[in-house]
Amino acid sequence: MSADTRNSLRRETRLCHYGQPAHPGPANPPIVRASTILHDTVESYRDTKRRRESDDSVLSYGRRGTTTAHALMQAIADLEGAEGAWLFPSGVAAISSALTALLRPGDHLLMVDTIFGATRTFCQDILSEYGVSFDYFPCGTADITSHLRSETKLVFVESPGSQTFEVMDLPALCASAHAAGVLVMADNTYGSGWLYRPIELGCDLSIIAGTKYLGGHADVMMGAVSARGDAAARLRKAVHVTGQTLAPDEAYATLRGIRTLSLRLERHEGNALRLAEWFAMRPEVLGVLHPALPGHPGHEIWMRDASGSNGLLSVVFAPGFDAEVLLDRLTLFGIGSSWGGFESLAMPIDPERNRASLLDYPKEAKIVRFHAGLEHIDDLINDLEAALATL
Repeated sequence: MSADTRNSLRRETRLCHYGQPAHPGPANPPIVRASTILHDTVESYRDTKRRRESDDSVLSYGRRGTTTAHALMQAIADLEGAEGAWLFPSGVAAISSALTALLRPGDHLLMVDTIFGATRTFCQDILSEYGVSFDYFPCGTADITSHLRSETKLVFVESPGSQTFEVMDLPALCASAHAAGVLVMADNTYGSGWLYRPIELGCDLSIIAGTKYLGGHADVMMGAVSARGDAAARLRKAVHVTGQTLAPDEAYATLRGIRTLSLRLERHEGNALRLAEWFAMRPEVLGVLHPALPGHPGHEIWMRDASGSNGLLSVVFAPGFDAEVLLDRLTLFGIGSSWGGFESLAMPIDPERNRASLLDYPKEAKIVRFHAGLEHIDDLINDLEAALATL
């Protein structure tokens, strides 16, 4: 399929055809495992090494990916509306690699105060040891100018925010950062390139933990960084120099998961909204955190910039309610890290209580993050009702 033909198709159709080889051929690109790529002549070998310097789809060496990974890279770049995408063995590997590609000793990093916990840990424990300083800014910031230093090189955002889902005005924030010559990078795992496209909203880089919705079946570990402009060139160089790669089997499983991304997210969203409505009526519940709910911080911006929501919601329980006993007595909601797979999940969380979405709740209130899976919503609600009836 030519690029012009692909670009004329709706996004749902493109999901079904990413990476397909010329016909006759398999519907899905096969898994190609290889380290060494053989040549018949020295000239062929030299020509391949020359062409790969400007084209990541050239099959040259396993560390730079086989055709399986190349198909996934092209798919994610298209999903994100980027010039290119690069693959990593986990979401945290993608985050840490992007940060080290863009920052040098003496540089300053700004991060939103609702950023992913593992990102905070990397910056505190590793990045700071290399002479990079960092600060946090409030998630409601639209003009970043007052937070910038002369040595600030990057602003790292996550919208909706991790665990509490505050939404940022990315177009306004990016405009103020770019006016000062500062790059903006987004953790886009929530939107996963389908619901939300930070690069279209002005960001220079967008990160997805494909472990979640891209793979979609709780059996893949991978991350991706999409980028444009100078940021893409810097990231690409760092990826190749440091040997970052993704195994062909993981690339295949992720590409296969992408085929059903839009359908799965529709079901996740519908189930999550039904759960949000149900929780909001319960006497044990003080509030429900979800960007699609009116009154949630940044709700109007979310309605403007996003095409939908995913399966996540966090529930704030009244003080004295034993949320952990509730989780222990659930049958359909597993207790575990991550989210984005087919299964429903629940886990206690303890985000910073100065976040915008939590200011009106008592600090002793317990919070649980739920992920609404693909089960029938009536069964999920029945499970919750049965567990609550035992308390």
